[in-house]
Amino acid sequence: MVLASSGDHYEEYMYINNAWDMVGTTGDGGSGGFTLEVATAARLGGVKASSEANRINVTQDGFMTLNQVSTSLLYVPTGDVLVLYGGSA
Repeated sequence: MVLASSGDHYEEYMYINNAWDMVGTTGDGGSGGFTLEVATAARLGGVKASSEANRINVTQDGFMTLNQVSTSLLYVPTGDVLVLYGGSA
């Protein structure tokens, strides 16, 4: 982890996949606030947990879990078959 500064503005970087990636910044000129950027497919960042169905929950130990998910949201490519087996339930 590396901190880069310019006056009262700070940026935090991590070395990921052989490249430096900014993971956070004070963003406000150094008034004390820290902004964790939203995660994208191309950028490391934060995610917000939710208890709603079809959303991601983050437990207190930091693990992400999938809340209830509707089978109508599942994508099954043409030619593939989705089998839901309940066992002895």
